[in-house]
Amino acid sequence: MLKRLVKKLTNNIGLKILALLFSVAMWMAVVNISDPTISKPFTVAVTIENENAIASMNKYYEIANESTYVTFNVLGKRSIVQELSSSDFKAVADMSQLIQGKDKNIVRVEITALRYTSKLTISKRVQEIEVNLEDLMSTTLVIQAGTQGKPAEGYALGTMEVTPNLLKVSGPKEVVSQIDTVKAIVDISGMSMSVSDGVVPVLLDENEKAIDTTRLTLNLKTVTVKVNIVSEKTVPVKASYRGRPASGFEVISVKTDPAEVTIKGRSEILNAINSITIPENVISVDNVDEKFEQQVDLTKYLPEGVSLSNSKEASVIVKVDVEELERRVFTIPAGNISVDNLPEGFQIKFSDETVDMVIYGLKNDLDELSINEIRPILDVAGKVAGSHVGQLMLTLDAKYIVGDTTVSYTITSNNRPDPGQEPDDTTGDEGENNGNGQDSSPDDDQDNAGDNEPDDEDDDSTPAGSGNVTDTDTDTRGNDDSRSDQYQSE
Repeated sequence: MLKRLVKKLTNNIGLKILALLFSVAMWMAVVNISDPTISKPFTVAVTIENENAIASMNKYYEIANESTYVTFNVLGKRSIVQELSSSDFKAVADMSQLIQGKDKNIVRVEITALRYTSKLTISKRVQEIEVNLEDLMSTTLVIQAGTQGKPAEGYALGTMEVTPNLLKVSGPKEVVSQIDTVKAIVDISGMSMSVSDGVVPVLLDENEKAIDTTRLTLNLKTVTVKVNIVSEKTVPVKASYRGRPASGFEVISVKTDPAEVTIKGRSEILNAINSITIPENVISVDNVDEKFEQQVDLTKYLPEGVSLSNSKEASVIVKVDVEELERRVFTIPAGNISVDNLPEGFQIKFSDETVDMVIYGLKNDLDELSINEIRPILDVAGKVAGSHVGQLMLTLDAKYIVGDTTVSYTITSNNRPDPGQEPDDTTGDEGENNGNGQDSSPDDDQDNAGDNEPDDEDDDSTPAGSGNVTDTDTDTRGNDDSRSDQYQSE
């Protein structure tokens, strides 16, 4: 039985083997016709691994020629290949495997399939990309708050705060070294209230030009900037001084440049400020005989909580004008003298028809001074009948200084003879002795009393409002309230 079976199997063995091979070939042909093997190209972004290996070399790398993608072909069954996409593959460049050469630096890129690994064939599974190396630089910079635009009228920019205020930057040395400042800028156009905003820091070079950050690594993307908007006010600047100028000179004016400044702060503080005053102990005019200027830092004299809107106005120039004075003698008619506190029933007569008064001032001011403006006053309060010497008082504009002037005069009673008149021998014992052993009669007293009146009928008197002015050499003048005491009429 067994022999019979073996005989049947081996009978025409060649034909049988041929038939088997033909059958397999036919099956394979049918299979290939229905699901053939195909090739398809794919492009995948290169994934960089172990970048710290480059940083440990204190180097910065950059893929040359922007070759951050690789292209390859995949061979496999159509049913498999057609359902694949670029995301089914991974291209990895391991920077720890960087090969540095004299002319170029190479790193291998290995491509792997994430699916159907055993059923796919990848052409150019291992490729190479060129890497450029540069010196690496890292730095930490302070972020400065900045603004653009202007607040609403009557308001100004106050304090600004950036949080966080430090930015860490790393990248190629040639780029990082160009960074001069980092600013976070907020637009405050038309604002009248404080604001807080998220801002992207801007890197600027020394020319205030923005730096491209695409090759840089920053530890922050945005920061918070708080900007305070405060009130604003323009006030004058005033300056005082101490001391006295040189003999014969006077402080004519004290001015500041700028004459006014704009300050800012809380409205309740600004409302109480009408000016900024430089104290008198800052400017000294001791023994000065010419005009001068002095630079002053105004910020030292600002009230607490107040600052300047324009920092350029902090340096103020104080201009002190010191000029030499002129001494001039004005001859005043006695009729121009007003008498205060003369008792009723008494008369006064001046010994001289004119009085010389010394007045100090600038030439132009003295030229403008009229005799009619000089109206001295004599106060005779408490004086009795008889001869006296009194001090004339004269009030003029502050630009003039009046020297001391005395005048001799006689007071007489309408009911008593003038002590200086000689008595009439016919009056008898009723006359009073005048000091020379002679009596004066009542009749003479009346005549004398009439002569004491400075009327226009007196031939020897000068009409009120007329007089002479005599120019003399320059004399001394002080600058305080008691300075007129230095000048005595000569």
